[in-house]
Amino acid sequence: MLDQPFWFFTNFGELERGLSATMVTLSMLGMGATLTVRDFATTLFAWKGLAVGLAAQLLLVPAWAGLVMFVLGLFPEGFGGLSVAGAVGIATGLALVAAMPGGAASNLLTFLGNGNVALSVSLTAITTFACLLATPIVLASLVMVRVPGDFEIDKSQIMLDIGLFLLAPLLAGMVFRAYTTLPQQVLFIKLMVRASLCLLALIIIGSLGAGRLQFAAYGWLGPAIIIVFCLGAVILARLFATVCGTSERDAFAIVIEVAVKNGLLALLIITSMFPSHMLAAQDGPHAQMIAAARDGCIFVVLFFSGVGLVIGMLSALRWRKILAPAR
Repeated sequence: MLDQPFWFFTNFGELERGLSATMVTLSMLGMGATLTVRDFATTLFAWKGLAVGLAAQLLLVPAWAGLVMFVLGLFPEGFGGLSVAGAVGIATGLALVAAMPGGAASNLLTFLGNGNVALSVSLTAITTFACLLATPIVLASLVMVRVPGDFEIDKSQIMLDIGLFLLAPLLAGMVFRAYTTLPQQVLFIKLMVRASLCLLALIIIGSLGAGRLQFAAYGWLGPAIIIVFCLGAVILARLFATVCGTSERDAFAIVIEVAVKNGLLALLIITSMFPSHMLAAQDGPHAQMIAAARDGCIFVVLFFSGVGLVIGMLSALRWRKILAPAR
């Protein structure tokens, strides 16, 4: 009887995947209900901003992540309070974040900052579809060299998860929008978003209770690296957009898209990268490192999401005045 209050934490490893899959499904249903085919068609005529945004998301950010991971490997063991296991976890988490498409919150922040909302919506949707192929490739390129032991990314499982829990609900949400009224759509979106946020809170509580988030392993250097990675990605995206000659409104949309990633999808992908049977099959130091990589992914995703939202909000407040329409 005494164990019953802690049943959720004790069995969190078995529940995590189902919670993550449901959370992403509900979130994508809500996001799909905000999209129409016209949203995609609008930006095709302004292809320059779309091409620059896609290049920033799919090429620039993963390359930046690879560079940060390389520099991370140069620090001596224990520097900044970052343990060896913590360094493996941070590096794996950076690779995962770099492989993620933009999140739905980027569209709202782009709107608040008077950026190109149509471009933001299209970038979010297109990179979401593109991640079916891009995510496994980026993860395989960046992660395999950092995680020891018999670790192997199941690309087919990741693609299946993206198809079932991301793309299918996204399309279903778009169909729902096409056959419902505006009040029904607003209510549906609110319900889906709130339900997914409740599940996210449950996952965070479960991770804490199950001992997944061991902050001491990362010292001050771990969070600092994540902040540098996020700020660097934003600065590089801004410079890249400027060099390519995009408008200010397009550049702002691209920057926000890079800063605000789909953290919900990342949490689901973690359950595919580190299934319970893989951890059970490992033993010794290799098992510890693989568990550290999994825990580091969770830590990086949650911390990066917070940093990205703060940067996005500050940028939106600043650019809201700069990009304010002339009266």
